[in-house]
Amino acid sequence: MTEKVVVVGSGFAGLTAGALLQKEGYEVTLLEAAAEWGGCAGKFRRKNFTFPVGATLGMGFEENGLHRKINDSLSIHSDVLPLETVMDVRIGDRVFPYFTERSRFLSMWEKEEPVDALRIMNFFNEVWRIGQSLRKHMLHYPVLPPKSIQELQALLRGFSPMSVTLIPYLGRTLGFLVKKHRLEECHSFIHFINGVLMDSMQTTADKCELMMGATALDIYHHGAFYVRGGLFRVAEDLVSSIKENGGIAKKPREVVSIQKKDHWVISDHRGNEYKADHVVMNVPLSNIKTLLDEKTYREIQPSLKKKEDPTKQWGTFTTYLAIKDEAVPREMNLFHQVMVNPKLEPSGANHFFMSLSEKGDHLRASAGFRTMTVSTHINLNEWQTQEQYEQQSKVILNSVTSKLKQLMPGIDDDHFMYEITGGPRAWERFVKRQGGGVGGFPQTKENALWNAVQHRTKVDGLWLCGDNIFPGAGSIGATSSGVHVARSISGKKLV
Repeated sequence: MTEKVVVVGSGFAGLTAGALLQKEGYEVTLLEAAAEWGGCAGKFRRKNFTFPVGATLGMGFEENGLHRKINDSLSIHSDVLPLETVMDVRIGDRVFPYFTERSRFLSMWEKEEPVDALRIMNFFNEVWRIGQSLRKHMLHYPVLPPKSIQELQALLRGFSPMSVTLIPYLGRTLGFLVKKHRLEECHSFIHFINGVLMDSMQTTADKCELMMGATALDIYHHGAFYVRGGLFRVAEDLVSSIKENGGIAKKPREVVSIQKKDHWVISDHRGNEYKADHVVMNVPLSNIKTLLDEKTYREIQPSLKKKEDPTKQWGTFTTYLAIKDEAVPREMNLFHQVMVNPKLEPSGANHFFMSLSEKGDHLRASAGFRTMTVSTHINLNEWQTQEQYEQQSKVILNSVTSKLKQLMPGIDDDHFMYEITGGPRAWERFVKRQGGGVGGFPQTKENALWNAVQHRTKVDGLWLCGDNIFPGAGSIGATSSGVHVARSISGKKLV
């Protein structure tokens, strides 16, 4: 008899697990609570404009990249534009272009910080060596710690003599390398890497686990991409793959309970029941307790329960804009990371990431217009009351608007067609993330690698995936967790 799998949630992790298992011959039913596919990589529409929910770059679409390998295995083609300049990193009044090509990147630092350029070069060369070794492992979607022969084999496939050189870095933060290369007082460099790490690892260099941080600082040089339409296009392609291979995908279908009997019984908000041999939960840990029956919840591993509090993650405040193309300078890059005041922390109104639609991308805006998504990290504890919510929203929106006027001289109210904002409550309401936590756990030593939450729950047939699960946040991290689940269920390599 063909085994049945119900996937709860259509983020990249759940979609990947579902698509791979459906192709392998399992009967997959995908249930999404929201009105759109993709979770944090989803979209919403306002008339002729489509807004990606998150302001994200496309990663892993290069030759042999993690998304590319999955796309190839599922016969999916993503329409992506390789970026020579990943983004402009704006620190106060200074602009640091983040070039994909390493030689140009180092030349930029030689120009901007000639006194510290050699130490910066040595820092990045060491980071890239670490990244090169780790990448050989990542290409095989390893699990740490490995719990099966299959997972051990995946880890060993990436092993090389270079792997041994990683041992001295275990148990350290990226701050170790900063101190080693005597760069603590090069403030532009510190702000630069901290901004990149906040967006990808949810923490700064002094706290970021060293190997995860090295991966984040290495990955852009393998390829960064603008995904035409937005990352939601990739999510929709994965849904299509499930359907074309005979699976079922339904939205909006909010799962309200998951019960373990002689099989799994999953109930949605419309009163429908689905029976399954396996349940794949692509939901934040904060959602799990409300979904599982009491007996099953008691059986899951205690480490999961310790991280249920959504405030252990960052939240995000996002601004969505539709603007007339005539207001956008011709040479303006599509992605910008902004630190308004270098003397303050990289969060809230002081630090945000901006994603602009490509000119002519009519999947996002009609002719003559562009859309922009601007997101910033926020401390959820500071957004608990209505007064806090309104005050913080106003401060961030004013900061974003002020920076836009600097980037686009001459822009005025007539150039704006839409100005929509969304804080933690919007993420809770529309993306169904209880408590509004977004982006996974900060990749500190306490949360990364061996200390990350695993995809196994210790309950037979119940699996976890998503940005809360090893290896961590971002589309690549979430996707990898989906691969781990699909491999554990099938017992096959798959990708």
